[in-house]
Amino acid sequence: MKCIVHQGVGLEGARYADLEVPALGRDDVLVRLKAAALNHRDIWTCLGRTAIDPAVVLGSDGAGVVEQVGEAVADIAVGTEVLVNSSQDWLSRGQVPQGEYKVGYKILGHPDHGTFAEYLAIARNNVEPKPAHLDWEEAAALPLVGLTTYRALFTEGRLKAGQTVAIPGIGGGAACQALLFAKQAGAKVVVTSRSGAKLDKARALGADLTLSTESDWAAAVRDFTDGAGADIVIESIGRATWTNSIGCLANGGRLVVFGATSDGVVEVDLASLFLHWQTIVGTTMGSREEFRDMLAFVEAYEIGSVLDRSFALEDGVEALRYLDSAEQMGKVILSIAA
Repeated sequence: MKCIVHQGVGLEGARYADLEVPALGRDDVLVRLKAAALNHRDIWTCLGRTAIDPAVVLGSDGAGVVEQVGEAVADIAVGTEVLVNSSQDWLSRGQVPQGEYKVGYKILGHPDHGTFAEYLAIARNNVEPKPAHLDWEEAAALPLVGLTTYRALFTEGRLKAGQTVAIPGIGGGAACQALLFAKQAGAKVVVTSRSGAKLDKARALGADLTLSTESDWAAAVRDFTDGAGADIVIESIGRATWTNSIGCLANGGRLVVFGATSDGVVEVDLASLFLHWQTIVGTTMGSREEFRDMLAFVEAYEIGSVLDRSFALEDGVEALRYLDSAEQMGKVILSIAA
């Protein structure tokens, strides 16, 4: 099968390759992938591996058709159109994985082979039926960012209709999906970006207030909310936006963190935090239960995905470099003609 693998150091270690179709375990399904989606995790995987690490097929997101089922699989049929849930071995929202990340918990695409390939063998528990209103590229774009933002907004953020959500750094797939989810839940949404073009697109997606990341946007959020501040801040940037993210947070507000694309070391005024009854929550991905709830939410309101650009599988290395440029507004897709 054709695929994008990484072996070596940095993005230079990514290449288009030909591997054997993966073997099928008794509890697995073999998915013939139709599309996959890139995440910054794919870039971080390339940057974090060493020259002696074995080759790995990159990719956490994908959608396709079940082509074969293992001997112990009886509840899904060959020909079923599915989404891949890359959050492995986490079943219930009431529990979180034990141990350290990448030791007690794994995300597809490293260390296990991922979705940038024509075929994927994966546990039956990690695929779910594809929502009928999504095409292959929209479906492939949804799983990782959909699960991450659903847990951030609803499980950890406890979002309710009428509340205000601030999303600094609009442009990435997770931020864009959070905007769609929050608006559908009845929230008022404020976004920031350094790019005027991205702010224009965010308004078209339903953002209620768009602000320059380089402005004093915490004050603008407070003005927008008559001094109260944002009930929820979805933080995935880190040091570059942290001061304003904390500064715009309402009394009793929740700052939910699932990324640090600028710098993960920040300062927190603990007195201000407890005197304003605020909460900082860290989260990564989510459970199978939340994945299913997210898909039900998407189906009920026919929510789509924000797509930026599509590449052919053989151009996957170029797609990685494009994502690394941070010019995208939404998800970068690999179209797979298997």
